[in-house]
Amino acid sequence: MAKAATEASPLAVLQKVLSNPTDLEFVKQFTTDDFVYVSLNYGKPEVKEALPWAGTSKGTEGLVQTFIDVQRFWTVDDFQVQDCFENEDGAAIFGSFTYTSNTLKKTVMSPLAVLARVKYGKLSYVQFMEDTFATVRSFRESGEYLIKANPDGGTTNV
Repeated sequence: MAKAATEASPLAVLQKVLSNPTDLEFVKQFTTDDFVYVSLNYGKPEVKEALPWAGTSKGTEGLVQTFIDVQRFWTVDDFQVQDCFENEDGAAIFGSFTYTSNTLKKTVMSPLAVLARVKYGKLSYVQFMEDTFATVRSFRESGEYLIKANPDGGTTNV
């Protein structure tokens, strides 16, 4: 289907949503009725325990609630867009952010990637990825992980 002359590009629609992502009525103007949002992973209960918005949600409310919760959990110190791309069906944004946890005041930096799909000039799918290991560590009060990843042996304490 050809894009109507008045329809905004996929990247412009994504950027518009990201300009005011905590206002449900505003964001709904730019999302389809069958909108799907994926935050950090498709669905891992152990991540959802630390970050309640993690996983897949249907409906614009999941996207909006994520941005509301992020502002409750962290102070956003910096958000940088380093590159973006689009085609007729979608857009992607790559960058980084720096957050400070509101509970422990720990600061972390993470790369980010946002993938968006568009139907009829509206977002139908958005996937947000970050360094979840780093962001969860901003809430680590105590303890460490003993990680054995190297098949040749050895462990790492984190």
